[in-house]
Amino acid sequence: MRALADHRDIVPSSDQDAGDHRSVAVVGAGITGLVAAYELRRRGVNVTLYEASGHAGGAIRTSRTDGFLAEHGPNSCVTSAPVEALMTQLDLQDDVVEANPSANRRYVVRDGTLRAFPMTPPAMLTTRLFSLRAKLRVLLEPLVRRGATDGDESVASFVRRRLGPEVLDYAVDPFISGIFAGDTETLSMVHAFPRLFELEQQHGSLSAGLMATRGRMPSTASATDDAEVPEAAPPPPTRARLISFVDGMQTLPDALADSLAGTLRVGCPVRLLHRNEGRWVVESGQDGDTRARTVDAVVMATPAHVLAAMELPAAIRKHAALVERVEYPPVSTLTLGFARTDVAHALDGFGMLIPSKEKRSILGALFSSSLFPERAPDGHVAITCFVGGARMPERAREDTDLLVERVLIDLRQLIGVRGEPVFAKHVYWPRAIPQYTVGYQAVKNAVDETELANPGLYLAGNYRNGVSVGDCVASGQQIAHRVASYLTHAG
Repeated sequence: MRALADHRDIVPSSDQDAGDHRSVAVVGAGITGLVAAYELRRRGVNVTLYEASGHAGGAIRTSRTDGFLAEHGPNSCVTSAPVEALMTQLDLQDDVVEANPSANRRYVVRDGTLRAFPMTPPAMLTTRLFSLRAKLRVLLEPLVRRGATDGDESVASFVRRRLGPEVLDYAVDPFISGIFAGDTETLSMVHAFPRLFELEQQHGSLSAGLMATRGRMPSTASATDDAEVPEAAPPPPTRARLISFVDGMQTLPDALADSLAGTLRVGCPVRLLHRNEGRWVVESGQDGDTRARTVDAVVMATPAHVLAAMELPAAIRKHAALVERVEYPPVSTLTLGFARTDVAHALDGFGMLIPSKEKRSILGALFSSSLFPERAPDGHVAITCFVGGARMPERAREDTDLLVERVLIDLRQLIGVRGEPVFAKHVYWPRAIPQYTVGYQAVKNAVDETELANPGLYLAGNYRNGVSVGDCVASGQQIAHRVASYLTHAG
C-alpha cells in the first residue's frame, strides 16, 4: 500500500493603480466568488477577481487518472432556478449528466447491514431500518407541540422532540454527516435547516408542512432579508435534478473562469484592505511583488477563517471577530477503484451513510461509478469515502496508507470488498465545511454589522447562506445584485 501515498493531495487552506469608476474587487475564486464576479461583469461592472491559490473553483476540483474520475470536493449538485439559469448562460446544458435513477436508493447502515432508507410512506411502514416503536413515534409527529418561535434548538433536540431518538440516530445523524460532516448535538436547526424549522413554525408540524408544500421545487438559497431574485432568472424548472458534468464538477468553475479571462488573477492573495476617501484600497500579490488597486466595492468571498490572516482596519476587525472563529472540521475524501468482481454488493444506489452509533471509520461512501457514467474504466467501480468531520477529526489527518487500511476494513465488512484497490486518490481538507452551530445568529449578526459599518464591503461564502453548490451559486448571484444596487446609488 506504500505506493498509494503518492496520490495524496493536501489543499492549503507595490505600485498604485487608481482603478476605474464602478469597479469591484472580488476576493476568493471559489464558486461564490466566481458567480459574483460573473454576474457583476454581465452588468457592465469592472471586476477584478483575486485568488490566493493557483486555480479557481475552491473545493470544486476533479481529477482523472487511469480512467478513474475523482471529485476532490462536491460530487454533485441539485439544480434550482439559479443553477439552471447559470448553466444556460454558460452554455453547459450539453455537458450535464443526470444521476442514474437508482440514485434515489440511499442506504443507511444499521447493525453492520446496509438497509435502504424509506423514501415513501409505504416504504416507511415496511422498512427494517426502524423498529415498530420508532414507526409509531413518527406517526405521532403531528401531535407534537410546536417549538418556541425565538428558540435556537440543536438539530438533535429538534428531531428527538418531533420524531424520537431512533430517527435521530439512524436517519438524521448519518445525513448530517453527509451534508455538514457535523454533530447533531451542536448544529443549529434554524440555521442548518431553516426550511424544516419554518415548516414547523408555519404549519405546526413537519407532516402538515410537507403535505402543504408537496410538489413545489425548493429554492436553493437560504432565506435572507435582503435576498432578491436576479433579474435574468428564468421560471423555475418543473423538477430539481441531481446532476454533475461529463468531465466532473470542475466543469462549472472552469467555465466561469474562462468567461472571466482578463479578470481573474490566480496565485494573487489579498493581504491588506482599507478604506480611503470613500473607496477601498486592495493590496494583493506575493511578497516583493505587490500591487494596490482602488475600487468602489469589495466582495470578500473567502472562507471565514481567511479574514483572520489578513491585515484589516479596526472597523472591520471589530465586527468580524466572530466570523473569523467559525468552525471548519477537517475531512479527507478517499476515492478507491476496484475490479467489479472484487465488490460483492450491487452498488445499486447513491451510496451508504453510516450513523455514529455504528462506530465505523468512515462517515459514508458514494457509489460514484453507479451514480454517474464514465467514473471508472470498464470492468471496474469507483467508491468515494469520507473520513473525519466533527465526529472523528483526528482520522481525517491520517496519512494515506493508514487511511486506506481503515477504510478497507469497513468496505470489506459492509459491501463485501475483496482484494486491494487498483486506484486511490486521497485529498485532505484541513478546514472543510463551516458548522452552523447553536448560537450562529451571532455570526450572522456580525456579518451584517461588518457590512453596515463598512459601506461597499460585502461578505459572502458558504458560512453565510448555505453550504451546497446550489446555495453558493444563489449567494453569488444575490451578492452581485446587492453590489450593483450599491454602485448605482453611490455613483
